[in-house]
Amino acid sequence: MNRYKDVKDGFTLIELLIVVAIIAILASIAIPNFLAAQVRAKVSRAESDLRTLSVGLASYHVDRNRYPPTPMASLSDRFLRLRFLTTPIAYLTSLPMEVFQRDEPAPYAYWSSNLSDAMKESPVYFFLPEENRRRGRWSLFSRGPDLNYELAVEEGGSGILIVYDPTNGTVSNGDIMRFGP
Repeated sequence: MNRYKDVKDGFTLIELLIVVAIIAILASIAIPNFLAAQVRAKVSRAESDLRTLSVGLASYHVDRNRYPPTPMASLSDRFLRLRFLTTPIAYLTSLPMEVFQRDEPAPYAYWSSNLSDAMKESPVYFFLPEENRRRGRWSLFSRGPDLNYELAVEEGGSGILIVYDPTNGTVSNGDIMRFGP
């Protein structure tokens, strides 16, 4: 006599399909939320890094009564941009690297109004013409979630800088910027 005749030996195919379908539905809800949370965390990190760099720039300004220049060499070697904040005097112990990277690590973009005439063609001063008349100003940029520096050229040769706005979605165009002082 078989004592286990009334006991099932396992799950039926329908029960397994229902479990798999429930797991797929939960994953389709959770994965986009997780990716959006990652982007929001990177945006917060970029804003924090730019704030840290602005404190370093303020410390540099207190000691030298000017902001670090943007050297011509920084166009080809991006690691020269903010080296003044770490050597010879360490205003910052290390330079934070851009969190929205395409391929290799790079520091945040930096432009200063302590520029030579050749550097006045930089995007900041082309797209913000009012900055051409000011001295002792600086700007810091992060690429933003779309991983591009955004410059929108309008007709007539003028343009605007596009600022990242999280209300337009986590992958909207625009850069995270900080200007000072």
